[in-house]
Order: sequence, then C-alpha cells, then structure tokens
Amino acid sequence: MIRHTLAVAWKDLLIVSKDKGALAVYFLMPLLFASLLGLAFGNAGNDEQQIEIALLLVNRDRGSYGAMLADGLKEASVLVVEELSDAALADQRVASGDVPAALMIPADFSSQIDAGEPVVVTLIKDPTQQEAANIVAGIANQAMAEIGVLGELRYGIHAVLAQSPDYQAASPELRQAVEAQTLGVLWTQVQHMRQNPVITVQGEAVAGAEELQPWDPITYYVPSFTVAFAFFLVGQMAGTLLREKEEGTFRRLMSSPMPRGSIIGGKMLAYVIVVLLQVIVLFGVGYALFKMPLGVSPLGLLLLTVALALASASTGMLLGALCRTSKQAERLGQVLGFVLLALGGSIFPLFRAEGFVGILSRLTPNAWGIEGYMGLVSDHWTLAQTAPNILALLGFAILFFAVAVWRFRFE
Repeated sequence: MIRHTLAVAWKDLLIVSKDKGALAVYFLMPLLFASLLGLAFGNAGNDEQQIEIALLLVNRDRGSYGAMLADGLKEASVLVVEELSDAALADQRVASGDVPAALMIPADFSSQIDAGEPVVVTLIKDPTQQEAANIVAGIANQAMAEIGVLGELRYGIHAVLAQSPDYQAASPELRQAVEAQTLGVLWTQVQHMRQNPVITVQGEAVAGAEELQPWDPITYYVPSFTVAFAFFLVGQMAGTLLREKEEGTFRRLMSSPMPRGSIIGGKMLAYVIVVLLQVIVLFGVGYALFKMPLGVSPLGLLLLTVALALASASTGMLLGALCRTSKQAERLGQVLGFVLLALGGSIFPLFRAEGFVGILSRLTPNAWGIEGYMGLVSDHWTLAQTAPNILALLGFAILFFAVAVWRFRFE
C-alpha cells in the first residue's frame, strides 16, 4: 500500500511541477507580497532615522585637549565635521545658512585647562536652524564635560603633589611620570565607577501591563503569506482530483489492484510535500535575505508545518468532494483562498481582535497557522506553547478529511 501511495504522490508532483504558472503563484507571489508589505510597514514604523548635521570646526589650540575635543566631535555619528583654519570664513558660512553651526576652540584651550582656569569655547549658530544647532551644542557640551573631568583630575593631582618638598626637588621628567601614573590610576577608577554605578535606574512597565517589543514586519508577513498561499493549493488539488474523474483516469486507477486508500493518500501526500517545500523555500529566503529568526524550537516549527500541510491537503479533498466539476472546484478554490487570506489574518492579525471578528477569524485554519509561526519566530515559543496551534490544525485536518471521505463519490 505504501508503494502505491508513493506512486500516486509522485504522479501528482510531476503534474504540479509542469505547471510553471502555478509554481510562480505558490512560491514567488507570497514572497513578493510579504517582502513589499514588510518593507513598506517596516519603513513606516521605523522612527529611528539616521540624521547628519554639518559642523564647521576651527581649532586654534595646539595642545592635547583641543585635539581630544576635535576627535570626540568627529566620532559622533550624527555630526559631519569639516575643519577650517579661518574663523571669519566659518562665521560667513553659518550666516549664509550653509551649515547650522561652527565651533571655535581658542588658542589657550589646553593651557587654561592645565592651569585650572575657566575657558570659553564659542559656538556660532544659525538662528534658522535652531534644532540642529542645539544638537551640536549638546554633543559639544558632553565632549567638553569629559575633557573637563580629565583636566580637573590632572590639575588636582599636580596641586596636591606640589605641596610635597620631595616633589619640588625631583626632576621635571620624574614629576611628569608620577603625575601621569597617578592620573592613570584615578581615571581607570572613574571609568570603573561609570560602568558599575552605585545607583542605577531600571525601567519597568506599568503593573499588569505587558511591555511591547519592537515589531519586525518580516516576522509577520513572511509566515502569514506562506500560510495563505498554502491554501491556494486547495483549488488545484480539488480540480486535479475531479479532472481525473472526468477524463476517466480515476476510473482506471480504481479498476487496478491499487487500494482506494492509496489513491486518496497519495494525492494528499503530494500536496503535503508541496506545502512543506513552500515553507522551506519562503522561510529560507526570509532568513537569508531579511534575517528573519527561525525561533528556538525546530521541532515545533516542523510539527506546525506538517499540521498546516495536512490541513491544507484535507481542505482540498473536502472541496473536491463537494464540487461537481473541476472548473467549479478551481474557481471556488481561488475564492476560498482569498477569503481565508483576508479572514485568517494574512493582511491584518484579525485573530487577535476582540468580539465577533476575532472569533470568526479563529474558525479558519489560517489563523492558527499564522499565530503559531509568529509565536515561534518572533516570540520564541517552545513546543509546549505551540502545541495548541498544532492540535487545532490537526483538528481541522481530521474534520475536513472525515467529511471529504463521507461525501466523496469514487464512482
């Protein structure tokens, strides 16, 4: 019986493989729709856009602190720093609206910090670009605060050590070495305290509320359209079954010593394999091109896919049992595919809605399949968490298959 079942399945797979248009519908169209909607909603929902602000930098200081400030500003990803030597030219370009701001580092910047004296850094701002100029000011203040802490530590070390008679009698090289060593120890401790603060602020969601995670549209649209187009197979499956009855092929199979169960089982197996290939191809492309995660439960993913394939194949059998002609089955299959696509939640997750719409959506196998895949790939569901969705799909498969066997006329 197994050999006969595999022979029928192989015959139907060959029929499907020769229909290039159907293959494009089953494999390319779901990927196209999922990619377009995923990218569109992904861009619409992405509030984090990379901005770039031009900044003119005139560094007249030749000391180490001026270089540190310039390097810190250049490392800021938001700023595009252009160095100039002419302060008048920088002022003129800001006045013309060419750039929102220009920063002037004075010639005595490093020497004043070393002496523990206050120093002024001038920021020229374009009044018509206040927001960009304020961002520059905030970044510059943060960079200068870091330099200020370092300068204060160095000045304090020098002031304390200078009170020692032995320090005054030491050579300049020795004094510099002692100050540098002391500064290194203190600065290391400061960095350690910053990385491990005594007081930390921890954010928590409101009591009883679930904290929303960033939404990746690809993890919704790739699974949802994979499930939707798995049920676009039902029209072809039912049409092929009835076409063989119309052409007499089915009658010849029935007259052979092949068991009836092998004929029906082989046809179901062929389309179960097609659905499995759909999931493998579409999820593989989603993983390779869009970095879509595949979850933490490979077994859950496999069992859900098998249950989905069985539900799809049994739906095709049911349609073939209820229709009278192959054309009628193919047309009704297309209509049913679009109805399940919309009602099952492939465009919007209607199964998460409250009230009648949510209940109606959950009466479709699509809703359980989409929810299961979303849970696996985006919420890291385990096999136990996916079990209700797997059982629901198997329930649809058993129900549809039982009705199909009851209503199907072999003659």
